[in-house]
Amino acid sequence: SYTETSLIRHEESKKSRHIALRSLLKRSGTSIQELKPCFMMSPMSVAQYCQPGQFDFDIVIMDEASQIRPEEALGSVARGNSLVVVGDPKQLPPTSFFDKLVQNEDDDDVVALQESESILDSVIPIFRNRRLRWHYRSRHEELISFSNKHFYDSNLIIFPSPIQESTDLGVRYFYVEKGRYQSSRNVEEAQVLINSLSEQVKRNPNETVGVVAMNSQQQAELDMHLDQKLKDDPEFSAAYELINSGETIFVKNLENVQGDERDVIFISMTYGPEKVGGNVFQRFGPINSSVGWRRLNVLFTRSKKKMCVFSSMRSSHIKGHLY
Repeated sequence: SYTETSLIRHEESKKSRHIALRSLLKRSGTSIQELKPCFMMSPMSVAQYCQPGQFDFDIVIMDEASQIRPEEALGSVARGNSLVVVGDPKQLPPTSFFDKLVQNEDDDDVVALQESESILDSVIPIFRNRRLRWHYRSRHEELISFSNKHFYDSNLIIFPSPIQESTDLGVRYFYVEKGRYQSSRNVEEAQVLINSLSEQVKRNPNETVGVVAMNSQQQAELDMHLDQKLKDDPEFSAAYELINSGETIFVKNLENVQGDERDVIFISMTYGPEKVGGNVFQRFGPINSSVGWRRLNVLFTRSKKKMCVFSSMRSSHIKGHLY
């Protein structure tokens, strides 16, 4: 029996037993939209909470649209009078992962995924397109030069770094001579990377850091070594806590790092020979897929100051066509 605003005030005064958010939006939607004219929601939340025909927005803006399927976006599009779609078609498309990982006869991960067109891909042929050319993230040209040349037609406007040669800027490669890729993990590489991460954090406690692995198994391996290092090294633990009090240090795999940025990115390339000095099988997980280059583009553009690549492979181990 409450009017819309009275219901909001009544719910605000309660300490418990609030009505469901969906019910509140349904019963007080007009007042809520007057009070808060800007909603920030995922497409799934729009479908769940905003009843069709009740909410009407002047403009709908979709960010990271390369990750949104058309069928997921449709409900949000229908609730707006105009639409702006923002995203990078050179980065990750929508993916669906099966809950169960399949192991093949070589005990290598077979990640079953389904690629599908995004809302961004759908509107590019029919919308007026604009490219955001100003690249503000990289503070050294090395960090964006590869992607700029091979993915963005050398069309990005890049701010040149005043320091061309520095150990604290640009791309650094670390070869893990004893690294071995076994059972979807590279234990030696994880250990070397975490030791280097410890030195980085202790030396530069004001720089934010992210760690990226090529698969979820290597991510778990890195997490395990990180936890152990924090227990064994009090100085590292104190510096780690200092950084984590602000922007947290993350350890992620390649599939869920899009949208993140840190001062320094550590990359565990993960793949390598099964035994030291052996051959490297040309199986690199999702990178081998038809859109694997998009994953590499995401990976190579996460850092603001420095990217440290730890690999048990050299360029001579990679066969076939290279950039």
